Amino acid sequence: MNSTTLEEKFIAFVDILGFKKLVEESEAERGFSSSQITELLQEFGAEDVKAKKWRGGRLCPGSPFLSEDLAFNITQVSDCAIISSELSPAGLINLINHCWGIVISFLFKGILCRGYITRGPITHTETNLFGTGYNKAYEAEKNVAVFKTTMEENGTPFVEISEEVVSYAESCDDPCFQKFFKRLRKSDGVNTALYPFKMLAHSIMIAGLGIPFNPDKEKQANDDVRKMILEVKSQVLSYLDSTNPSAVRKVEHYVRALDTQLEHCDRTDAMIEKLRSGFLQGD
Repeated sequence: MNSTTLEEKFIAFVDILGFKKLVEESEAERGFSSSQITELLQEFGAEDVKAKKWRGGRLCPGSPFLSEDLAFNITQVSDCAIISSELSPAGLINLINHCWGIVISFLFKGILCRGYITRGPITHTETNLFGTGYNKAYEAEKNVAVFKTTMEENGTPFVEISEEVVSYAESCDDPCFQKFFKRLRKSDGVNTALYPFKMLAHSIMIAGLGIPFNPDKEKQANDDVRKMILEVKSQVLSYLDSTNPSAVRKVEHYVRALDTQLEHCDRTDAMIEKLRSGFLQGD
């Protein structure tokens, strides 16, 4: 694609929430240092994409694609990134996975972000970025409404996926695509968004294939997950501006999601003890 060609692509716009305050605190020598902010912005992965490095490897390499590089581009501007990929199952799932990686990386640092994934015309190169598809993603990011708790709430802290992209995804019959699309997103019954919290859970290794069930090991692994969730929750709350009602509402979304995962840890503990009793009775 040359610099003057508009192309129909999948497009994501992802933005860090509360970045202005982070910078102000940094300049006042509180919170993040300038070098830590620079390191934080590297989580967008712009340098990885520029070097043609797929984080964790290219997802679903057997899924249909149009070009080897998936026409994958990313432009980072201050606290936001614009990501685009070709209109193919491989293009979409790798764009979604990259955005999900951004979200989870920020989450572990206690940072909230918001964004929008859509499709439309765009020219996206190292030197040019324009098109109504880009405009659509940029404008929609401010009005993300997925998982809102009141009719008036707007701008919830999630990366929402447009209805037309969800429709495209649901029409894909590629098994790998469907497995990961289901894993990386969640719907509130109306809208759909990337949802990183589901990964904060321990899956019990049931005995089989010569591997014995070890309840103590499973409980320790579950405790490790619980500690990680509590640390993430502490990080998220540490940057909360309690004087800003809008910021409080946004953080409450993350706190509720993290508390749900803590409840999952409690249920997992109960299941481990139940399995422990069952195995002991079977001896």
